[in-house]
Amino acid sequence: GDSELLAEAFDYARRAHEGPASLGKTRISHPVAVAGILASAGFDEEAIAAALLHDVIEDTSHDSADISAGFPERVGGLVAVMTEDDTIADYAERKAEHRQRVLEAGPLPASIYLADKLARVRRFTDTGQRPDPEQLEHYSRTVELFGEREPGLPFLPELDRELPHLQGS
Repeated sequence: GDSELLAEAFDYARRAHEGPASLGKTRISHPVAVAGILASAGFDEEAIAAALLHDVIEDTSHDSADISAGFPERVGGLVAVMTEDDTIADYAERKAEHRQRVLEAGPLPASIYLADKLARVRRFTDTGQRPDPEQLEHYSRTVELFGEREPGLPFLPELDRELPHLQGS
């Protein structure tokens, strides 16, 4: 059922993404989609809470201390791993560093990361939009790298199946 943790994570994420702290990059619908993918696959509440919060540090003026203060340590740790290093200016380098760091952090953060990509791919498919070439390259490299290192991860088969639809004309 809907626990207090999930309700709090949702409220926090919604306020962060839709309120004055928002940098206008992510609407609440995206983290909700990622959380839904994890919930459907039977992940626990802390993982789902982390999915709800995964873009807060990256896309709002909140920082990791804010998350750590309000949520269990495991949730804060997952959100930190899900956050890109914004000191790396180059897009491809920043994404490469993040992929590597997530993979090294273990199967749970890697699963949340893949669910994030799956939600983005499905959103593109549903809206008929195309990701830009750099983004598409990042998704492909993610599936390739994670598939080589951790072939048993969830959401890889779905990404393998659904990503090619975006690579057409």
